[in-house]
Amino acid sequence: MLVWLIGGCIAGPVTEEFIVRGFLFRGWSESSLGPIGAIFLTSAVWALYHTQYDWFGRAIIFAFGLVLGHLRWTSKSTWTTVVAHSACNTFILFTLGRYI
Repeated sequence: MLVWLIGGCIAGPVTEEFIVRGFLFRGWSESSLGPIGAIFLTSAVWALYHTQYDWFGRAIIFAFGLVLGHLRWTSKSTWTTVVAHSACNTFILFTLGRYI
């Protein structure tokens, strides 16, 4: 459980958020895509990256990516998305962790 907590609830969200909504979102939002296009594109990239899930799971991840993208855009901070992603993963771990 400790390994899942550190890897899935801390290290994973920090790494993913700084790559997807830190690096990719920032670059794409300043391109012709704009912030809205960047939110959709980063959400799609992020969902497709999660190959361990079926298409329904990826659809849920895509939807959560839209929320995280909106948070990134409105807060202008990647740390906001790190905290939200971490909190979501922690909630899932402690509610569904017995099934892992």
